[in-house]
Amino acid sequence: MRRVIFGIITMFAVVALAMPASAATVLKFSSIHEPNHPSAYTAEFFASRVKQLTKGEVDVQVYHSRQLGDARDNVENVRNGSIAFTSVSISNLSQVMPAMDAWSLPFIFKSDDHYWYCLNDPKAMEFMKQLEPKGIKTITWITSGARNFFTQKPIRTPADMKGMKIRVMASPVMIDTMKAMGASGVPVAWGELYTALQTGVVDGGENNHPSVISMKFYEVSKFYTIDEHMRIPDVNIISTKVFEKLSKSQQAAILKAGEEATAYMRGAWKVAEVEDLNKIKGLMKEVITVDKKPFMEAVAPLVKESAKKLGAESFVDWVLATGKNF
Repeated sequence: MRRVIFGIITMFAVVALAMPASAATVLKFSSIHEPNHPSAYTAEFFASRVKQLTKGEVDVQVYHSRQLGDARDNVENVRNGSIAFTSVSISNLSQVMPAMDAWSLPFIFKSDDHYWYCLNDPKAMEFMKQLEPKGIKTITWITSGARNFFTQKPIRTPADMKGMKIRVMASPVMIDTMKAMGASGVPVAWGELYTALQTGVVDGGENNHPSVISMKFYEVSKFYTIDEHMRIPDVNIISTKVFEKLSKSQQAAILKAGEEATAYMRGAWKVAEVEDLNKIKGLMKEVITVDKKPFMEAVAPLVKESAKKLGAESFVDWVLATGKNF
């Protein structure tokens, strides 16, 4: 009998050792970008660090290339808690809170250094906390570089944009910016833009070097105009519903992984920008570097008017004031 009891105890001990102490919490991370985009492989880095820092308690699974939806879908799914994380342009958060569109105002950042100076100031993250009652918590900043035009016709001055239809995100500020430059801003989902360019629904779009390469927009656009009209941050966000269910140590690990992801992407982005601009020069008919001044003058009234309209005057004034040092 003792042998039988010992055998049963041994069997259960072996089974217990084979089983994990507790099942990992699996969380979904939705990315709109292709796997070769810096934002996408930063998401993978973030996921791996969360798993390491939580010692396997939290398993973040990354879904690339709009598998779980486009940007607007992702924002709503984070809010309702059906997905935990997404990386998104702040412009796409204006649907939740109009004040977020302040980040989309044209030419408010003088340079990449000025941009990061502002993001690293506590005022920037404090501004983002307005989203928490709406179900969105900002984890970290993810750069998306400077935005430029890719079009069928060359753009050298704002006058060249007259009558053109330029794809933008569903941001009132972006639409108004295109209008101020003489074009029409047309919101089109990211995943539909290639076809919209191919079929002439729009005459062009605007984004950064890595996005032009990863989405192959060089196949359906001839000219790339570098004017750096906007530097709109991307952010990694988490559903507050999901975040609040995690333990304090797990929350701390996610925030730590977010800090590391920012540092990781800054380096990865620098490399990608240089490499992808060189690719664009070989793939498109012409890369045009313009005099920014006429473009800045065209949108100058818009900046102050929109900041007031959005209730973000003090924030925008602060950003503009810091630019005097750059």
